[in-house]
Amino acid sequence: MRVEDIIAEIEKRLGPLDEKAKKAVELAVTLTASQKETEEVEWQGENPPFDLAAKMSLEERSQLLEALERRNYRWLESQCAKLGAHWLVVVDGQVLAFGGPGLQGLEIDRRIEVVGKQTGKYPLVFIHPMALAIEETAWHPTNVSGDFYPTLPIILRNGSAQVTLVADFDTGAYGCFADGEWLAQQGLISLQTGERIRRAYHLNMPYAYLVRTLTVALIADSQQREASQDVLCVLNWRQSPFVAINPNRTALVGRDPCLALQPIVTLNFAQFR
Repeated sequence: MRVEDIIAEIEKRLGPLDEKAKKAVELAVTLTASQKETEEVEWQGENPPFDLAAKMSLEERSQLLEALERRNYRWLESQCAKLGAHWLVVVDGQVLAFGGPGLQGLEIDRRIEVVGKQTGKYPLVFIHPMALAIEETAWHPTNVSGDFYPTLPIILRNGSAQVTLVADFDTGAYGCFADGEWLAQQGLISLQTGERIRRAYHLNMPYAYLVRTLTVALIADSQQREASQDVLCVLNWRQSPFVAINPNRTALVGRDPCLALQPIVTLNFAQFR
């Protein structure tokens, strides 16, 4: 309701107001609106105790953290905007770490362990949707005749478990996306552990994923470079939007690993290599 309408309603009930009274009404409305706006972006709730959350099943922990995130979504978005961040690590309304672009610098597994020991709380790791943005750009053949995706040979490793695969290379994406079930079959991750199950959209289609820190190695310009990277392990990959363009895709590599490892990549559009 506009200020004029409020004044008209008051005058209807109580009689005419002088200018001073009208100014008082305007000020009261302004202060109330400002207070409401401030209240809407305040942090609400507490993070769960670390030991308690760590003992929960993945599904239980996911539900708990998702509820806390939903409750504070506007606050989290405002903090990302304020800090220019794509990810936040939050405990009881305190931003303990932030970064970007994409998931650069997060190293989620280590971060949760360190913050949990420091605070005694299980941190809320907020990943802004922009960190997952993929601008599809079409040497793997796709499902469109005459269309190909450039590729990069990569190695994913966790301890002694290691796989080598040829990933689609997309400079329109930040991170590294891979088939979660396949990684689990190869012994690189467990689908029953981790921080939580997350959900997002790509090509207007929903998908679920786990974020796990793996060693990512790029094989380019006759050299192998590697670094710890947060990999988005997509669940139900074969039914996910990541195979909508290339049905044979097993992984997609974006800019984050390349910016971290600085390979020299030459694209040959004549020979698709």
